[in-house]
Amino acid sequence: MRKFISSTLFIFLAISSFSCPASKEPMLNTMQKEIKRSMPILKKQNPPVYFMSYMVTSAKRYNYSSSLGKIANQDITESAVLDIDVRVGSEKMDNTRPLKGGFGWAEQTSTLAILKPNEKVLQNILWQATESAVKKAQANYEKVKSNAASVAKRTDDSDDFSAPLPKKTDFCAELAPFTFNEQDIISLINEYSSLFKGKDFILSSRVYFNVDDKEFYFVDSQDNKMKRPQRLMRLGYELETLNNDGMKLSRSNIYDFNTISKMPSKEQVIKDIKKSIEELRILQNAPVAEPFHGPVILSGRAAGVFFHEILGHRMEGNRQKNDEFGQTFTGKIGQEVISPLISVYDDPTMKTFNNIDLRGHYLYDDEGAPSQNVVLIENGILKNFLMARSPIKNFSQSNGHGRKEAGNRAISRMGVTYVKASKTVSPKELKTKLKEEIKRQNKPYGLYIEDISGGFTMIDTSSPQAFKVNPLLVYKVYPDNRPDEVIRGVDIVGTPLTSFNKIIAAANDYQVFNGSCGAESGWVPVSAIAPSLLISEIEVEKVQKSASKLPILSAPKGDK
Repeated sequence: MRKFISSTLFIFLAISSFSCPASKEPMLNTMQKEIKRSMPILKKQNPPVYFMSYMVTSAKRYNYSSSLGKIANQDITESAVLDIDVRVGSEKMDNTRPLKGGFGWAEQTSTLAILKPNEKVLQNILWQATESAVKKAQANYEKVKSNAASVAKRTDDSDDFSAPLPKKTDFCAELAPFTFNEQDIISLINEYSSLFKGKDFILSSRVYFNVDDKEFYFVDSQDNKMKRPQRLMRLGYELETLNNDGMKLSRSNIYDFNTISKMPSKEQVIKDIKKSIEELRILQNAPVAEPFHGPVILSGRAAGVFFHEILGHRMEGNRQKNDEFGQTFTGKIGQEVISPLISVYDDPTMKTFNNIDLRGHYLYDDEGAPSQNVVLIENGILKNFLMARSPIKNFSQSNGHGRKEAGNRAISRMGVTYVKASKTVSPKELKTKLKEEIKRQNKPYGLYIEDISGGFTMIDTSSPQAFKVNPLLVYKVYPDNRPDEVIRGVDIVGTPLTSFNKIIAAANDYQVFNGSCGAESGWVPVSAIAPSLLISEIEVEKVQKSASKLPILSAPKGDK
């Protein structure tokens, strides 16, 4: 459902510091009543249903965008999705097991739900959706049994589902209202977007502000129940150009916060926009990078993205027992897997870092398990994996990392990934160390990578266990007193075990990356915290160019 905004004042909701009794939440009570009515019957079916959960995700998104000083879009969208996780068979083997030699993960039944339905309407929705989900799960279980009988035994033959949570979840977070003026936001983003007027080299630009409100209602057949609200607010801008040789270039910035009071100051945003405009101008005329292998500094934000993309997905527990995946770290518990300088944690209980709100924060995961701080790597030694309720060898319980987007099945995912160095120096000293390393390797220059947009890592056995990440702003750093030089068209490539063992120094300038991560269970909000890192050897290659030519007509300048 789509609504256009007409009023000037909205009442928004923020997560409060207190919780409500789950027993007094009507939605949870109705969901729990229906699951208790259904399970005694479903357990007697052939094949039997041994576990079931309901999750309703109610979402409301407020979206504004502005271009060249004028509002371009303003709307509200609302939705509600019911997900039903039905498990047929037993904990040892059930319908959710990926088929060996097959593709993807077992489907989960999802359906659009009515926004804030009454009890009878919700009961009817649950009844119809459960009927469909059970039949689909029973059919898939037969495929799993047939597949298990006809293929080689799995390397890790752990159960498909873990035993009940050590402590039952009974959680309900309340919401407290606060006011927000729509016209103030529109005026603000119009003012920001007007800063791009008259810049002929900018081909496209926009400033946006959005608010994502979600409420997650969860119950399961083991008497766990939860109502968890989520508030994500974001202000951002992006600008793009095209070089004569067809290379697309961009700069952008995002500011994430949970309350209006933590929105960055107007002075800070204007300063950042002006800096990004100048960076894009320099990038458009910068020389193209050549393939390179040598020492590199990753800024704190770039290092956070680097670890998230390359290490994070290899720490997800469900991948360790799937023979279709590369299992880079599966058999390395207790072994040194990265530089001993580095420890890595994933702690979704962290709400802020240096007063910056963390998008990856949550108190309970999407399977009703409480979030936990997980020590993944300690002084280079692998200690643990991120776990949902899918056991693997030597790790039988969830540690609160079962996550998903509405419409998908929860698997183990990252939350707030914290990369910590046992010894640090100042950023200035780190750059001095880079220059020393350039001289030691007899290289003509090294690189400083300030910003990374993202990338991908290949983790299945049919592909090389390699990665590629996409820097947006890169400088050549010379070992003498020559100034740093911006270059364009750089991609970082490599393999994880080699790259992570080449970290030789870290700065004390920890920075935050907030973003969204996509995988088999959909898109989930994540954060990463890391210091600037000096890596003795990284390989970069040229990026792929487009075939596009510069526009014949100049870009609109907007109203003067």
